[in-house]
Amino acid sequence: MQQIPHKLAAPAAALGFLVLASPTLAAPPGVAVTDVALSRTSFNPSQGEDVEISYRLAAADRVWLRVYDPDEGLVRVLVNGEKRAAGPHRERWDGKDLEGRVVPDEAYLFTIETASGSFYDPTTSSGGVVGDLTAAKFDRTAGTVSYQLPAAARVLIRLGLHNGPMLKTLVDWKPRPEGSVTERWDGRDENDLVDLRGRPGFNTLITYVTLPDATVIAFGNESSAYRDYKLGPAKNRPRKPERKATPELQARLRPEGLVPPAWARAPRVSMTFPQAGDAKIPAVKKEVAVRVDVDPADRDYLFKDQFEVIFFVDNVFFAEAERGHLPFNWKWELQQFPPGEHILTVNVSSFKGQVGVASRKVQIITE
Repeated sequence: MQQIPHKLAAPAAALGFLVLASPTLAAPPGVAVTDVALSRTSFNPSQGEDVEISYRLAAADRVWLRVYDPDEGLVRVLVNGEKRAAGPHRERWDGKDLEGRVVPDEAYLFTIETASGSFYDPTTSSGGVVGDLTAAKFDRTAGTVSYQLPAAARVLIRLGLHNGPMLKTLVDWKPRPEGSVTERWDGRDENDLVDLRGRPGFNTLITYVTLPDATVIAFGNESSAYRDYKLGPAKNRPRKPERKATPELQARLRPEGLVPPAWARAPRVSMTFPQAGDAKIPAVKKEVAVRVDVDPADRDYLFKDQFEVIFFVDNVFFAEAERGHLPFNWKWELQQFPPGEHILTVNVSSFKGQVGVASRKVQIITE
């Protein structure tokens, strides 16, 4: 175990600058598809709501209008090579996929192609711009966190202590609309051990990455999670064609690999003391065996990346394994800690920025 200082885990490349994407839905120069707009930025298809996409053709043509998920998998074909006259057009999407299922809560984008070779693909000219928010309002009475987004974006909110552990992922790269956003939070850490808001050094990281234009956020589906959908029925869907971003967008794009796939999540971490029994707060002395693992559903994605296992005692860095493996077994020697109650926290941190956390209380006793 190499003992070095370790700060609140965060994608370092995301820190320190703020750039806003243009709100205009502009097609690539010289193409025949223009004036693309959505009737709304979010909708609840589970309640029968739909969204309308409008566009203009410079000349009569055959058109393909498709809906894609945030991982660029095909969700629906709204117009399939049908003839459209020159001028304005409107199409509607009811929030259902190829098989007629209501899509899970997530952000979905529209693309338009024509038989003559013109296209509108918002990922080539918008989205992907990184920023940080330094102002957030915590309301203890309401149990909320409020902040202001300059554009519709995918949001990461981590809570922890300065120069200490990350203790909770409140929002894990979820899509949020432009404007005022309110999240529910009771003020406590991931394992409900302490109230973080009153702690010295309490730190909040809010990072966002703007969504492409012509993106709509679906909400209200309580029966289907996007992760299960993407790894299940939508796993092998056709993907959106790869198209090169405009030079202007390339200059502003997020660092490669900053945002994980939309179906990914911070690993769910467990920490146990195999030799200390089943007590909620085990009584230990001299040393104790510690076992760290993650949810089996998170292992494959985590193992594709290098990761480290970092331990904190009473929120102070204690030890780390820079190239971790799972399950991770560690012997925690206790002689340097006084008798009484202590909190052991572990952060499992991937090199691409995903961080899982678990904390446990122990009671150190003397002979």
